[in-house]
Amino acid sequence: MDPLLAGYATGLLEPCMHALIESHLILSEENRDFVRALEDRAAAELEGMPVRPIGHAVRDRILGAIYADGWYGHARPATDPDLPQPLLKLAGGPIAAQKWRFYGFGVRERTVFADDQVTAQLIKVKPGRALPSHTHEGVEATLVLRGAYRDETGGYRRGDVAVADAAIDHRPVADPETGCVCFSVTEGKLKLTGSIGRLFNGMMG
Repeated sequence: MDPLLAGYATGLLEPCMHALIESHLILSEENRDFVRALEDRAAAELEGMPVRPIGHAVRDRILGAIYADGWYGHARPATDPDLPQPLLKLAGGPIAAQKWRFYGFGVRERTVFADDQVTAQLIKVKPGRALPSHTHEGVEATLVLRGAYRDETGGYRRGDVAVADAAIDHRPVADPETGCVCFSVTEGKLKLTGSIGRLFNGMMG
């Protein structure tokens, strides 16, 4: 988790992962002080660099970009109480308005972005239902937006972020009472494991 927080503070994260971490900071106080400390350190290092004058037009463009999407410790007004503003913008609307597709028994998903490197999804799981066992080619970060879930690494509730990689093989199971809605950003592809994964991989050759 710390590398993602550091990447957020220094502005180096891929946009979908940036939106996930920004939403985590809006929903949870857990890592706000740590991120502020990283930002203060980065600001101090910048202050020690030589200053070069810039024109007013360049300055205005830079400040406009900073204040357009920055997070400053306050949740912005949103039309969906479960979807923070960065994700509301990325998803194009509230959770209730999403066009979900079948992702397994009791599981629905909505892909909000995908390219060769990154996939960003909203995932909705009915109470007690589970995603297939899987591992990962790269890093997978999952932010809980509603309800809760558990897997082999522990339990996660609203505002929590679970980080997994190729070393973790897990089977997320939604809370039996509340179910779960999450936002997930995955680098690379998922690798299905377990009996379902072996069957699917065999069918794919």
